[in-house]
Amino acid sequence: MNKKEKQQQQQLDYPVKLAHEFFSEISNEWGRFKRGAIMSTIVCSLLLIGFVFAFLRINRLHGFEFNELFLVLPIVGFLVYTIYLMTSQYRFFRQWEKRMNHIYRYEEKLLLADNNNEEDNTDAADVVDNGNNEEIGN
Repeated sequence: MNKKEKQQQQQLDYPVKLAHEFFSEISNEWGRFKRGAIMSTIVCSLLLIGFVFAFLRINRLHGFEFNELFLVLPIVGFLVYTIYLMTSQYRFFRQWEKRMNHIYRYEEKLLLADNNNEEDNTDAADVVDNGNNEEIGN
């Protein structure tokens, strides 16, 4: 059996191994997602603050015109909505990070237990292969 066939057979025998790789990749990327949500929230907040200050300063210098609201309100609304979405996304990542870490740790325990069972089975097979009732190592 060549290396590729062995790997395919191992994947069929141990579907948890695939889940382990999946959880490993997720745990590596999860921090990036959270940082992205935080950075987006900060950037949109700064844009909103800067836009409001610029709008107020321009209105003080040139006076207020009613038609400016048709441009200002949608921009402010989109920025506020984006901030809301990014904070919701951050909360989602924070909440699910705990759950995914719990599943990842539990899955690692299962893999370790499975590896220990295989080693125990190998030791038992050595005793049977020995052909007599002597303990291993004698």
